[in-house]
Amino acid sequence: MRIDRRKALALFGLGAAAPAAAKAKAGGTAAGRFEHGVASGDPLQDRVVLWTRVSGLSAPTAVQWTVAEDAGFSRVVAKGVAEAAPHRDFTVKVDAAGLRPGRDYWYRFNLGGAVSPVGRARTLPQGAVKDVVLAFVTCSLYPNGYFNAYDHISRLDRVDAVVELGDYIYEYGGDHSYGMVNGKKLGRAHEPAHDIVTLADYRTRHAQYKRDPDLQAAHARCPWICVWDDHEVANDDWAGGAENHDPKTQGAWIERERVAMQAYYEWMPIREPAPGQAFEAINRSFQFGDLASLIMLESRLLARSYQLEYDRPEDIPLTAYEVGADGVRRKVADPTLAQKVKAEAAANGGKAAAPYVLGPDVEAVRAYIDNPERQMLGPRQELWLAREAAASAKAGKPWQVLGNEVVMARLINPDIKKMFGPAEFERRLAMLPEKERAGAARLAEAFTYPTPFDLDGWNGYTAARERVYDALTAAGGGNPIVLSGDSHAFWVNELHDAKGRRVAVEFGTSSITSPSMGDYAGFQIGKVFEAQNPEVKLNDQLSKGYIKLTLTPSEARAELTGVTIAAKPYEAKVLSTWRVAATPGVGVGPVEKV
Repeated sequence: MRIDRRKALALFGLGAAAPAAAKAKAGGTAAGRFEHGVASGDPLQDRVVLWTRVSGLSAPTAVQWTVAEDAGFSRVVAKGVAEAAPHRDFTVKVDAAGLRPGRDYWYRFNLGGAVSPVGRARTLPQGAVKDVVLAFVTCSLYPNGYFNAYDHISRLDRVDAVVELGDYIYEYGGDHSYGMVNGKKLGRAHEPAHDIVTLADYRTRHAQYKRDPDLQAAHARCPWICVWDDHEVANDDWAGGAENHDPKTQGAWIERERVAMQAYYEWMPIREPAPGQAFEAINRSFQFGDLASLIMLESRLLARSYQLEYDRPEDIPLTAYEVGADGVRRKVADPTLAQKVKAEAAANGGKAAAPYVLGPDVEAVRAYIDNPERQMLGPRQELWLAREAAASAKAGKPWQVLGNEVVMARLINPDIKKMFGPAEFERRLAMLPEKERAGAARLAEAFTYPTPFDLDGWNGYTAARERVYDALTAAGGGNPIVLSGDSHAFWVNELHDAKGRRVAVEFGTSSITSPSMGDYAGFQIGKVFEAQNPEVKLNDQLSKGYIKLTLTPSEARAELTGVTIAAKPYEAKVLSTWRVAATPGVGVGPVEKV
């Protein structure tokens, strides 16, 4: 049985409001229904993308759209006609232009007697800006819980945009164990029931998510600025494939990627690449007047090199260590002796004879991930990032916010054997299903070595990470903040380059619903990350929710907001608030808990 990178450690921890008034309601007739709500996205100073989808059509049909300065539509400022057609799954996307900066607008669609729900959009501000409020979200696994965090965002008094950092949908079918048990309990099984592979599959899955009333409410509340991570196509994907893709049974990777992106562009309120631009190139920036630049990165499909995984034994080389009288393991330097130890271990079920043990070759792993040829963004996107950061700093904007899919901090794997102690570790190991014990024990033993955590994140691409830090430093000013998704946990990290300089502060947002290692463990394993990793100031592996980030000329304030997912009504509260003061010069000041 495959043990994924989040569940592996957590296996040892076994044992231990009313509906929103703004909720979108579908309207229409059998000939045209707005069952999937409305959405806006990619706001600029003079325009914003508007989106909807019309159900019940069988042929291309004209759909009217209207934008007004008031919710009653008495002051219409823009209107037009767009087409809902089968080649785009009857979705409608309009780039509504001619708007004024820093304004709220209301919009709707209509088709004959059918009228869509009303959405509210907001253009980007221009010139002097007092403050900006953004909500950062990621990782919404439909079966694992209710999208209560989306509902909570829809009720905020102020939110200028939602920034979605990926894993908006998941590709898994019901036969996958990850998060599907709750789906059966809650009546939230994935549609279709299998892993999605074809264009029809991806369209069906997007449609299911967009029918969720909480998600519709959050889309109707304000514009969204989105990037994909891996699950919009397949788990742990990279430029040449994915962990959750088998060419023998699921066809060519390039075709699966193509149809997944086609469905994504159809169903998301996002501008599509210009002619001649790579289909995967969704890196782009948004300027919030003189206050901040939001720089959205693409780190999955455009250029990413293959990532190592600890749960793929062939990925991690083993070597021989000699255990001294002091209990310290020292790598066997003699290659002949090392090979002999490995051969003898292979003949003995993988166990080396004392005083030797086999373990992950930490030096080899680090040499692999440190290779400067390994790419995360690719050379062109790295150059673009450097230019965007420099232009923002030159313009005197205090904040450069990177919308980034995966955690960037330097992390080592938590030594859970040391954390539990021998007796407790063995007790927990014995509690596991027999078929899972061997793999879990192997990974737990591997993590007693100082191996880097999460090789699917920036930790597996150290030279590429350093190039990002170099670009931020070379910008010559500003205060970089990295917002990260993917990990299903809250993080507050201070990021340092190879010279030890604090380059940026990172806020990692937890998932909307997706389970973490803490969910499997039933205890706060984040405390281990805090203790073992100097860059980590907070790690919460249990809470779900989102981050509300408020930027002013003098500070950035992040509210880590926890929202329960198992029932309705739900509970929501600010778990902690963190502050970063704007400082002159290169780099950023320390992060402080308020």
